[in-house]
Amino acid sequence: MKKIPFSKFTSYGNNFVIVDEVNSPIFGETEKGRFAHFATNMYFGIGSDNFLVVQRCTRKVLDSINQVRGYWDELPDLHEADFIFRMFEPDGTEAFSCGNGLMCIANYLFRTYQLASVKIVTEIPTNHPKIIDIGTERDGQSSWANLGQPRKITQDLFKPEIAQLYDDIILTVDNLEIGFRAHDLEPFSNQTRLTLKGYIVFTGEPHMVIYPEKDGILSGFEEVFFATSEYTSTLGKPAERRVDFGIWLVDRIGLALNNTYKNMFPAGISINFARPISTPGEKGILEYRCFERGIFKETLACGTGAVAVSYISKRLNKIIPGENTILPYRCRLHEPESKIKIHENETGECRIIGFPVMLVNGEFELNHL
Repeated sequence: MKKIPFSKFTSYGNNFVIVDEVNSPIFGETEKGRFAHFATNMYFGIGSDNFLVVQRCTRKVLDSINQVRGYWDELPDLHEADFIFRMFEPDGTEAFSCGNGLMCIANYLFRTYQLASVKIVTEIPTNHPKIIDIGTERDGQSSWANLGQPRKITQDLFKPEIAQLYDDIILTVDNLEIGFRAHDLEPFSNQTRLTLKGYIVFTGEPHMVIYPEKDGILSGFEEVFFATSEYTSTLGKPAERRVDFGIWLVDRIGLALNNTYKNMFPAGISINFARPISTPGEKGILEYRCFERGIFKETLACGTGAVAVSYISKRLNKIIPGENTILPYRCRLHEPESKIKIHENETGECRIIGFPVMLVNGEFELNHL
């Protein structure tokens, strides 16, 4: 029996199991993906959205990754980085990046090694891994991750069969059709088909942003996607029913887009539903919810999704430039005061700022991998 030391963190309900390999490896490279099952399984494991590993960035570590994974023809030059960020999905596949996960790692490094800021490698399973800055304020409260400039999605992640360029970075996709059984959408609608429009960008992960109030979802469905929000009227419908239906509908649309259009999104795509909020005295507020690829369900929040929503909304003139507030709808059903800050500088680089929380340190008794 092997005892695996771990820490569990949450950032806006997006929760992670972290294993520290900074000083020495705990798993072999092939074992990391297999342990993801135990890290994420809430019934027969620890329970989390994703499994994170933090490693020292050395040529030896990079070589050990590449010998097994074969990600690169030659080792990338990452000598300026201090650490490597690894994230594994429940099925063991390795993801690219994660805003909430990076903030949790920043907080972990601050707590464990008293490091206020570090350079860390993300997007390991790509041809060109990226070095970014992450950190935690000296009071140990808020953490941040500099995710850099959003980018145009690459052709290995998106086959643009029906896409159009909105600008140099953002792509638009019209006429995405999703079918439903008779009565599926009742009592909110008697239709059996939705036609959607999405805006696509890469923020470390591939994201599509849909605006329910205008982009093809039926009139009145905004009240379903954001039911019980302080910014939503009730329309006389029971709030609990709208919440439950909205949860079902987000997962139904997310799964349908990832399955029906798998030829278009071969690695999957995260689907965000967003709307701008107008309040007296404060501008630049967005409310959103996100169905995540890899997990293939809605999570309580998504950091790279929040950046995608912020970035696209500014280009569509839905909110003002600069720093804005993102309200994670699903998280706020449990923690009503939750807010994510996204700061975009004059060069388009985006920094996510939030409040990750350490939940527990422990040991997992592993019988086999």
